[in-house]
Amino acid sequence: MIRNEKVLDDINALLDYDSIKDYLYMNVINADENRSGLSQVPHTIVGDLAIIYRVMIQTTEEQFCSAKVTNQMMDIYGIDVNKLHNDALISSPRIMKPEVLPLETLAIGTPKEIALLETERQMVVITNEHRTDGASTMFYAGVLNDLATKLNHSLYIIPSSTDECIVVSDSLNLNHEHLENLLHEVNNSSLVDPDKKLSDHLYHYDKDARILEKADDYEKRIYKEKYSQLLH
Repeated sequence: MIRNEKVLDDINALLDYDSIKDYLYMNVINADENRSGLSQVPHTIVGDLAIIYRVMIQTTEEQFCSAKVTNQMMDIYGIDVNKLHNDALISSPRIMKPEVLPLETLAIGTPKEIALLETERQMVVITNEHRTDGASTMFYAGVLNDLATKLNHSLYIIPSSTDECIVVSDSLNLNHEHLENLLHEVNNSSLVDPDKKLSDHLYHYDKDARILEKADDYEKRIYKEKYSQLLH
């Protein structure tokens, strides 16, 4: 387990980018629900999701502590969001090691309707070893692509909470509107802590184009491409 007691012992180390960049990790939240807070921190928007950045400052067997990277810290670091994001892409998988798990291990419990969709492991959970802030795993380099290659399908991502996402193979017999309805039902139930609610929108990973986007945007893009081909 990663321990970074140096930063905790010396709070000034948080203001030194070279000291903290190896302890950066990504945290994904809902952009609309956190719009006011986002004005205070560097962030990257994907659909209705916002990636913010944290510094792991100490871990124990029971818990970990972290500090949110703020705009004030960025001014001291003298870097831009792109630099921060790219460094976090490198350090996050080390700090918050990704895990791909069978659906039945989902900690919040699995609605019967979702459980019935699972066929030959075509539905899994992606999170991290801490099972906290694990939804950001979908942005790790290679995680979705490796999974899509293994399942030989593009993927639908159900952003079930900030702690994890459910991933489903995009097969011909899959009704993505049904999945979106299930997502709404779960979000409006007691299964998800309101503070951990991530999104009411499905996401899609295109295996061939290697694009992660909202499912609605994927459908529009595919329709536009087909329409353009017809015109030619």
